[in-house]
Amino acid sequence: MLAADDAPLPPAVRAFDAIAADFDSRFGAWASVAAQRRAVRRILLGSFPKGASLLELGGGTGEDALFLAAHGRSVHLTDGAPEMVRLASGKARATGLSASVVAERVAIEELDAFADRRQKAGESLFDGCYSNFAAFNCVADVSAAGRALGRLVKPGGRALLVVFGPFCPGEVLTLLLRGNARAAFRRISKKPVRARVGGSPFAVTYPSPRAFARAFAPFFLLRGTLGVGVFVPPSSAEPLVSRFPRLLSLLEAMDRLVARPLALLGDHVLLDLVRTEAP
Repeated sequence: MLAADDAPLPPAVRAFDAIAADFDSRFGAWASVAAQRRAVRRILLGSFPKGASLLELGGGTGEDALFLAAHGRSVHLTDGAPEMVRLASGKARATGLSASVVAERVAIEELDAFADRRQKAGESLFDGCYSNFAAFNCVADVSAAGRALGRLVKPGGRALLVVFGPFCPGEVLTLLLRGNARAAFRRISKKPVRARVGGSPFAVTYPSPRAFARAFAPFFLLRGTLGVGVFVPPSSAEPLVSRFPRLLSLLEAMDRLVARPLALLGDHVLLDLVRTEAP
């Protein structure tokens, strides 16, 4: 699969593009994923006021963009996978939200060129940006993405990035019970870890929040972190978790209590960054 400029898609983008048609049915039906998405959405609504112009990175099929648009925000969704973008655009039209959701094929690795195009066209800066479910863990050069976002987000704007937590006890326990000891401790690796989706391999890294903060400096400053899925199990525990909705509701409530103090133990960690005045 080639991008619009005939450049090969990044490996992770190519993998998810291949499963785009089945993405919602494959992951959307899992209750643990829905619970973690609800937690992120509460934070997004509380962080970005109505009327805000937002840039989404790795937006997939548009689930979060459509949610925010329905609640009064304007979203420019970007994703490197052509099929994901096509599906997101179709959803926006079908739900009557095309005026609030624009979907464009832009990989995170291409943000600098995206910023060039917007600057030449005289486009305004975004009020903020966000990314859900670990798209940045599949990006080799996070610093380059941080520099590009510095050209896209106005000073004082927030960047809320949901990345994999550096150590998730729930995932360790789940994978050990399944007899996969090697994968259970993959997040402590200092090197890229090989992953596979739909038969396509790509690399995943697990930087700490501090490492992400260093990569985004001096254009963004880390304000804080929140755990997403501290007690709510990771997707590796599915489909078992979906059979116990009452238990999951209890675990969601527990997550809300410990999201800040136990952030680094979450399946995901939400990085709350703010755009500085750095030129």
